[in-house]
Amino acid sequence: MGGFIDMQQLHDELLTHLIKTLTPAQMKQLEPHLAPLIQNAAQAVAEDLIAYAYRDPASRGRGELILESYASFKAVLFYRLAHLVWNFPDQTNGVFSRIALKLSNQGKIHSGAEIHPAARIGRRFVLDHGYGTVIGETCEIGNDCYILCGVTLGARGIANNPDGKRHPRLGNNVEVGSGARVLGYVLIGDNVFISPSCVITQDVPAGTKVKVVNQVQLQKNAETDHSNYLGAFALDERLHVVGEVSASHKVTVLDADFHPLKGLMLEPTVKERHHLQFRLCRLDIGEQLPRLPLNLKVCGPEFEITLLSPPGLSAMVRHLLQASPLIVGG
Repeated sequence: MGGFIDMQQLHDELLTHLIKTLTPAQMKQLEPHLAPLIQNAAQAVAEDLIAYAYRDPASRGRGELILESYASFKAVLFYRLAHLVWNFPDQTNGVFSRIALKLSNQGKIHSGAEIHPAARIGRRFVLDHGYGTVIGETCEIGNDCYILCGVTLGARGIANNPDGKRHPRLGNNVEVGSGARVLGYVLIGDNVFISPSCVITQDVPAGTKVKVVNQVQLQKNAETDHSNYLGAFALDERLHVVGEVSASHKVTVLDADFHPLKGLMLEPTVKERHHLQFRLCRLDIGEQLPRLPLNLKVCGPEFEITLLSPPGLSAMVRHLLQASPLIVGG
């Protein structure tokens, strides 16, 4: 694959980034380690560069173009330097960890992607586009992985996360689409494909493709701490209510003005913890087509909540009321 800069040019590029980022005092502290730092970082960056040029058709295989103009690659380049510095024996009041964090932050400034220097990333790593991607401190990523923009490899919580292992571990040859979130210490097997916008909070076995089939937004009544998170969607001629729900809850379809639909009956077909499923039955009372979008009211012993326009509900009810059969999903 032609057009790559040689290793000496890559060495010079890394050294230039160090000099521009660090103070003279910090460069002095790095001086005993500088030669192996540049050598080892250059080897890793060269592999990353070749992988990027090979796997990204927009680059036309031009490694020098990626090195000079791809902002996302700067995040990887600075990470390779920062990770090596982070792992230096630090016996000088944390000076190397401060240098590593400064290098990592410089990569974030260049690219909009944040990679903690303590994260462990394997060989031939590609961060494509990259803006908004966050890779947490205890994250581990295998070889030949490809990650897009807006990806979060983070912890399950927001504040006050426990110390220790709290970020995901990705196997080899894992691809993660834009906007995906992999949260907590979950294990993603080799050759897994995670489609855009997925939220992963449990282990994914090797060779799996994960995608969003239907997006469900969970809602909670903010007026009381006793209300539960709920969501609903219509799929395959069934209405599903998911979340903190039980068989004791009453579910009612409402029109756009929040009036119950008198010509509709919900027949339970599944009653499980966290999942209720209903078949919709049309009552022969001459019900006109309601005003859309439709909503769903869920009532329980301690709360009442209205779910606004659950995905697929309006279309399914409209089809039911216009069709001649009296039952959908027989």
